[in-house]
Amino acid sequence: MPTVRRQISVEASPRAIWAALTTPDGLKSWLADDATVIASPAGRVSITVEGDEGPLTETGRFHTVRPTSKLEIHFDKFSPGPWKSTALTWTLAREGNQTVVNLVHTGDSFDDAAVFKEVDDAWRRALVALRDGLEG
Repeated sequence: MPTVRRQISVEASPRAIWAALTTPDGLKSWLADDATVIASPAGRVSITVEGDEGPLTETGRFHTVRPTSKLEIHFDKFSPGPWKSTALTWTLAREGNQTVVNLVHTGDSFDDAAVFKEVDDAWRRALVALRDGLEG
């Protein structure tokens, strides 16, 4: 199954990064135009991004929630965007004064090379925005 893998080091605590990944205000600071989050096992997440063709909302369910270390989300098969039926896993590890953020995003929809490139590029930009927002 095609997998997008990204890693970035951020001069912020795992707790600060966790808040950026699991709260509406955190997600809106670097990824989404709007978000709703219930960050607990079986909790829900909804992320809305304004695109060229209007708003796009991806919805999913939290599968694994280990505060400040691991987060896994399974996106709904009825989500309208490229994250439909995908799994997104975040892991955080402290290294000195930085936290290493790993992202693994897997899905059959990434078989399409154009979709894979779009998602990979979007995550590259998003992780830079996450880092800049927390360090800036």
